[in-house]
Amino acid sequence: MSPDGEILRCEMEMSKNYYKDLMLRFAKELNEVGVTENMIKCAHDSFDRTPNLAGYTEEEDMRKFYYRYDGYTIEAVRTVKFTVKKSLP
Repeated sequence: MSPDGEILRCEMEMSKNYYKDLMLRFAKELNEVGVTENMIKCAHDSFDRTPNLAGYTEEEDMRKFYYRYDGYTIEAVRTVKFTVKKSLP
């Protein structure tokens, strides 16, 4: 492998490893806001497939309430949006 290819491979691995470190560091906070293990696993799988992925977003409806009566509808949804992306300094 050429030296340039080796540098690119190292940068990709560093992005993947940095992502894993962030998930471990903020696991408690992510759990408190409602990010599920499934959401984290999907993000982890995406970063495994594409180590230098620029960002990942997943949205999941956690709770839904829907009621219809006499021509009226009441609807409420609690949604958790989970985004991991590189931001500018």
